Amino acid sequence: MAWKTGLCGCFGNMGLSVIACCAAPLAIGKNAEAVGEPNSVLWVIAVSASPCIAGALLRGLIRKKKGIEGSFWVDCGLWCCIPCCAICQETAETGALDYLQQPEMQAMQREVTNSS
Repeated sequence: MAWKTGLCGCFGNMGLSVIACCAAPLAIGKNAEAVGEPNSVLWVIAVSASPCIAGALLRGLIRKKKGIEGSFWVDCGLWCCIPCCAICQETAETGALDYLQQPEMQAMQREVTNSS
């Protein structure tokens, strides 16, 4: 299985991109909650302290829950080089911040996803 959006899919959903990048701790915490992690605050602290490792571990949990193929080392590289794109892709996959988007933007995103 593959991700719902590509790594550069953040350009297709600017609302989510702005929210996920400007409020990255919120996105990280909500993504952790979406995969069933009980202490999302610890994930926010861990990703802030060691983004490459902790971000890759959280991304791995998302991949595992959603049945997406990948590896820790690729996840680690993504979090080291393009963390904003990684956060956006993960947040789009979990739908963790959908409630913050305007309904019109959610509908547009669903239309784009369904037509692909």
